[in-house]
Amino acid sequence: MRSLVVCSVLLSILTLAASRNNNNTGLSTNKQTYLEVLRGRDGRDGAPGRDGVKGERGDKGEKGEKGETGPVGQAGPKSGGVVYTRWGRKSCPTGAELLYEGITGGEWHAHTGGGANYVCLPKVPQYMSTTVPDLYSHMYGTEYQVNNHIFSGKHDHNVPCAVCYTSTKSVKLMIPARTSCPSLWTIEYKGYLMAERHNHASNKVYECVDENPESIDGSEADT
Repeated sequence: MRSLVVCSVLLSILTLAASRNNNNTGLSTNKQTYLEVLRGRDGRDGAPGRDGVKGERGDKGEKGEKGETGPVGQAGPKSGGVVYTRWGRKSCPTGAELLYEGITGGEWHAHTGGGANYVCLPKVPQYMSTTVPDLYSHMYGTEYQVNNHIFSGKHDHNVPCAVCYTSTKSVKLMIPARTSCPSLWTIEYKGYLMAERHNHASNKVYECVDENPESIDGSEADT
């Protein structure tokens, strides 16, 4: 716009100058004078203006279509699961992981004190101290005392045990006097419900001993 204004001013000045020259000479002429108007170059771009006022927020758009299902991710670390002891065996059932194989231990049958439960002792124990206190309980091995009425050939043999872990289960349950599981449950093993003899001073909790037991090698002597 500035270039056009300048050109217009020059045109007016030149026209007036031509009229004045003709009047001074006293000459009259019909000759017409033509001026060529040239358009100037475009001016340089101005500096950017300031940001305008922020407009109002638009309406919420429609919900888009559901995207495609992504690939299956990698399996995460183990979590949960169930740990249980398989009494009378050195290994775990199919599908369960063996945490360790051990020897069944407990208090002496004639003692009135000590623990009332069986424990699965690791074959290689670790000791925090070798000092024996004045007052303590005892830990002994455990034998099959069945007179071969069940577990043929296992009388007086020491009892092994296996501590097992299964990641696909979340609850464990031992059902006495049953050889089958409820619907939707999985049986891990079945066997005989056993504890300390009825007239022994030391009592024990009942445990389910596998129906096909093994024994500790070389433990056939009555100890």
